[in-house]
Amino acid sequence: MKNFVFDVYGTLVDINTDESSKKFKKRFIKYFKKYNKTGLDFWAEYYLRCAEKSRGGGEFCEIDLLSVFTEICAKSGSDLSAEKIKKIAYKFRRLSRTKLILYKGVKGMLKKLKSLGAQLYIISNAQSCFTLPELKKLRVLKYFNGVAISSDYGIKKPSPQFFAQALKKFGLDKRQTLYIGNDFTCDIAGAHSAGIKAAYIKSNLSPQSDLINNTEVNADFYADAINGLTVTLTKLCER
Repeated sequence: MKNFVFDVYGTLVDINTDESSKKFKKRFIKYFKKYNKTGLDFWAEYYLRCAEKSRGGGEFCEIDLLSVFTEICAKSGSDLSAEKIKKIAYKFRRLSRTKLILYKGVKGMLKKLKSLGAQLYIISNAQSCFTLPELKKLRVLKYFNGVAISSDYGIKKPSPQFFAQALKKFGLDKRQTLYIGNDFTCDIAGAHSAGIKAAYIKSNLSPQSDLINNTEVNADFYADAINGLTVTLTKLCER
């Protein structure tokens, strides 16, 4: 097996964000003030537009927050480039974030797999305007042959359609592909519903509802740390 597809947060990356924090909201509004020429209520606009874009989208709908920021910036009266709006969106993310690190051993695992000729990909529930800069910051984006983020597809895991669209884009043979994630419902059950095998890794961000006994039975492979996962993936790659 040579194709390994990863989830991001809770699998490769340990992160903590709090968009409800009063400190975060105050800092962002102070930053955004220079672009807010019309004095609009940013938070009212933000929550309203998020709700409108989610309405009627179905259980696995994923909105694109960059479009929300684009609409708000247009209404704020500032003539901003697309690149500048991306920077504003990422500033929002940075201010809400209190933690962003790779799990110990992740970079070594990716290097090892690439040295063995593995093709590495990402399929993750996330926002491209947040996640791609974070992967660059962590210096791991270069290891991946392709990245599929749910905000770009309008649909998220565990929808088999999201997996199917991403696998088709990457041109991957399901029989030679393994998905790796830390969430039993989104990752393991989601991958299986799309017809691909899956490996579960238990992390501090795994849902508390994940029952290890059930996961060990239903996942094709199981690990409780990156080192164990590296051993498993290496053996699969060398077959």
